[in-house]
Amino acid sequence: MLIFVLETYPMPEDTATAGQSEVQEQQVAADEAFEFGGFSIAVEDVEMDATHFDGDPITAPGTYVVVTVRVENISQEPQEADRRWFRLEDAEGAVYEYDDDMAIRTRQDVNPGNTLVVPNPYSVPADAEITHLVVVDEEDGAVVRVEL
Repeated sequence: MLIFVLETYPMPEDTATAGQSEVQEQQVAADEAFEFGGFSIAVEDVEMDATHFDGDPITAPGTYVVVTVRVENISQEPQEADRRWFRLEDAEGAVYEYDDDMAIRTRQDVNPGNTLVVPNPYSVPADAEITHLVVVDEEDGAVVRVEL
């Protein structure tokens, strides 16, 4: 009887299944600013085959891409910006995390109305065709794909 009741009535809208279906992926062009977690974010620069990061030569082996983003706190409260939101994706669907050996500081507090310019280094295969910056908030599932 209990199984019959569960199958007969629809699930409440506040379940994890319903919440997950509400999350939508946003697509934006490289020159568009977008809102994300209390911030306005825009790609400032993309340097393929980068030789410098944050003013210093890149001495690590491999090919690097440096994506610089502008992160402005548009909320009324201090917010924490996190480098781990930003990932690169190539034409084959492979995803690359930022190089935490080069970019040591992952998070930074930003007061309302203030802006950070954050360069993010990524080690990628030499033959990778980088197509997107993917911005992901693991907590609420928000995803923004920026076409590069």
